[in-house]
Amino acid sequence: MVDKYIDSNICPLPWTHLEVDVNGGASPCCLYKGSVPGVKVYEKSLKSIQQTEYMELLRKKFRDGERPKGCQSCWQEEDAGKTSKRQNSIYKMRSSLGNWTPDSEPTLKFIDFKLGNVCNLKCRICGSWSSSKWAQEEIDYETAKGGDNPVARKQLKEGGWPKRNPQFFEELQEDLKHVEYFEFTGGEPFMIKDHFKILMHCVEKGYAKNIDIHYNTNGTQLPPQEIFDLWSYFKHVEVAFSIDDVGEPFEYQRHPANWREVNANLIKFKEMKTPNMEFQICSTVSIFNVFNWAKIALWVAQYQPKFFYVNTCFDPDVFNIQTLPRQVKDVVVDRYHMLTDYQPSIRFMNAADRDTPEIREQRKQRILQTDKYRKENFGEVFPLLNNILKIYD
Repeated sequence: MVDKYIDSNICPLPWTHLEVDVNGGASPCCLYKGSVPGVKVYEKSLKSIQQTEYMELLRKKFRDGERPKGCQSCWQEEDAGKTSKRQNSIYKMRSSLGNWTPDSEPTLKFIDFKLGNVCNLKCRICGSWSSSKWAQEEIDYETAKGGDNPVARKQLKEGGWPKRNPQFFEELQEDLKHVEYFEFTGGEPFMIKDHFKILMHCVEKGYAKNIDIHYNTNGTQLPPQEIFDLWSYFKHVEVAFSIDDVGEPFEYQRHPANWREVNANLIKFKEMKTPNMEFQICSTVSIFNVFNWAKIALWVAQYQPKFFYVNTCFDPDVFNIQTLPRQVKDVVVDRYHMLTDYQPSIRFMNAADRDTPEIREQRKQRILQTDKYRKENFGEVFPLLNNILKIYD
């Protein structure tokens, strides 16, 4: 069985999975550093992308026992004693993987769809690559100074990639015959209505009863009742609300979300969900919330999600918890050494000391620039953390 690969260097995703990124590119998974060169999903079928020379070479590296460089996020977490996406994927999808081995033929079973970067938030741990609001803000930064930001303009343009090919959703249908799992992220998936075309096709063709769906949402958008009705045809539907903090710190990190409105949406969702649906909470650890883990855990306990999981911020790197100074790390360990859900994050945090003057300055300037534009103040929202990081003197 595939469970034996959990403690190896083998990952089945290059055989069974594709991530469609916010610009229409493709890669083996969402954490992979890089993408299949020279391809866009609105120009080539997903099946043909999976069979490219680039993907075959990646599969060969795994068969040869290598640790591909593009998979460094997983290797970093595993080396630090934290469960990685590779390991989680094997565990979660083991029934679908069945008797899969590295010698199996590639068959597309799992698709991670990012149908653009349309989003209504500008989260601190995000950027123009995943949020149209962030892209516009980055453009506005430079415009105010009499300049321009061509990278952000490109992200704003390419983030609407489904419009490049009006026939994309019709052409996609051939790729969906063997799919058993969809993941919709973004951007904010509930603002990208085109993805409902995919679901409707699966219902009409009778595929839905064999397909699991997973969403990551920022919690500000509640789908209409007809979408809940559509989900009822699918085998299983998971909706994970991304909650990185509580109260004012939440609103600072996920600007301009309203904490009360998000809580109200959580309650409404639990009331509307059908028997095949599962409510989850996902929290991403970063330098912003390291002193608030206990508050987050207490809040999560009130809602009793089916599953609570903790991710790691890798980009922007200056907000990765490995870059924190030792003084902060010691406080985190002292405060939260008994908090079970966060023990893997503590191990990851302490696996490397990447606190440098360069990182400190880059982090400070990024926070100050965003604070100035949004008329916010890191020091007022996180006074204890600011005393150590010295964002504001």
